[in-house]
Amino acid sequence: MAEFFRKYWFVSVLSVLFIGVLLFFVSDMNKDSVKSKQVDGKDIIASTTVGNVTSDDLFKQTKSTESSVLFSMYRNAVTDQSIETTDEIKKTAKEMQEKFELAIKSDSTGKTKASINSQLASFGFAGDSALADYCLIASKIQLLDGQFIKDHIDQLTSYVPENARTVSVITMEVENADELTDEQKQKQADIQSALDAGEAFADVAVKYSEQEDAAKTKGFVGYVDANSTDLDSSVLEAVNALKKGESTDWISVSNGDTYTLYKAYVDETDPAALLESEDSAITTTLVNNIISSANGLETLVILNASQDLEISYANDDIKTSVEEYMDSQIDNLDEKLKAIADEIRGTKADSKTETSSETASETSTEQEGE
Repeated sequence: MAEFFRKYWFVSVLSVLFIGVLLFFVSDMNKDSVKSKQVDGKDIIASTTVGNVTSDDLFKQTKSTESSVLFSMYRNAVTDQSIETTDEIKKTAKEMQEKFELAIKSDSTGKTKASINSQLASFGFAGDSALADYCLIASKIQLLDGQFIKDHIDQLTSYVPENARTVSVITMEVENADELTDEQKQKQADIQSALDAGEAFADVAVKYSEQEDAAKTKGFVGYVDANSTDLDSSVLEAVNALKKGESTDWISVSNGDTYTLYKAYVDETDPAALLESEDSAITTTLVNNIISSANGLETLVILNASQDLEISYANDDIKTSVEEYMDSQIDNLDEKLKAIADEIRGTKADSKTETSSETASETSTEQEGE
């Protein structure tokens, strides 16, 4: 029995949860109604200055988004079964949930809560645990996306943001950037001498940088690309022109009455290496950037993960709806990624054929035995 549910739990998920989403929309729109009003035997869901919205209208509108909602549920189910729920994932999900809850509490109008609930429903989450469930799945999706992108980074180079890299800095605070004191000039000379002698930039940053947390961060700023805002534009422009292992000259940034002098260093530019970083902020940012720039990529990730699962649907209409939606999304990808999708589909088709042949063979053997 346990094996049956492991293989075929999608049947319940894809049928029951969709009903739950419809009920959410209906109940949410009717929550303030005292008594149902009818016209021509149809329930009035809402009244406007130009007419009424009936329950039939609601379900027609819902039908137009049915495919995307069903795919969201399919994605949630594939993701949940593909990624084990570890303590680390639970922690990440909890932190995400707390951020949402803080946003809800800080908005006295209730609009934020209503907006979040509506979005959750469109993603296939309803009920009291909708937010917690979403955050758990979102945390797992991040890992699933990351693993796929790591495995296929050679086919995804065109989607990597321009000038994606990690950067470190050494800073000095001065009153006049054009007229440094002898002490400040000597400090710059000492920094350059240390770098020229082969000392690691991080070690030099700990020793000389005037950043408040330099001893802790070792001057490391983190991930940046052409669109980043974490660095002053003049510093960002300078580091974007460098290769891995190169550093800038001193760059002056005005703070009003004082100046900050930056010497920036490029730690890494290889996307594959960035994805292997132990700093989750780097990998998360790069993965999210790639996913957002490659329309349809997350669908390909789910298609890939589904290879290892035996999936059954509540009915053929749901199966057709999900598969057509996935096909339409994958059509947005370039030829390299479409080739991956075709290979996955071919593998799945071969697997089904082998399974069918084995089942037929077993049945034949059993009949012969009888």
